[in-house]
Amino acid sequence: MTPAVCVAFTAGAAFKFRQLEDVLSEHLKDNDGEILPHLLMADYCRLVERVPDDEWVRSFLAYLEDNFLGQSEWLTELISVSFVEHLLPDESLCGPVVKLLGKRMREEHRHIFGIE
Repeated sequence: MTPAVCVAFTAGAAFKFRQLEDVLSEHLKDNDGEILPHLLMADYCRLVERVPDDEWVRSFLAYLEDNFLGQSEWLTELISVSFVEHLLPDESLCGPVVKLLGKRMREEHRHIFGIE
């Protein structure tokens, strides 16, 4: 069973960042109205990777950073597994987004991929 905090966080992100609304709508359509937080967070990651220079991306990444290693272990796992792990270690592929990550998420990215 998916913790409610993860469902609320991923849905709430689309209300806080209107640029995610279409991704949420498509996700709901594809999943019979159900929010699958890990899949939705990965969808958000793919959008961010497509538009790393958009103004809202920095705010969104700061929002993730604020909730990473915060009060909810569920959110930490969600952000790590379904966002940070999706940012490949190849600098040419993910450089723009990785460079925008907050300190804790950058450290997590280095840890996941064994980057010194």
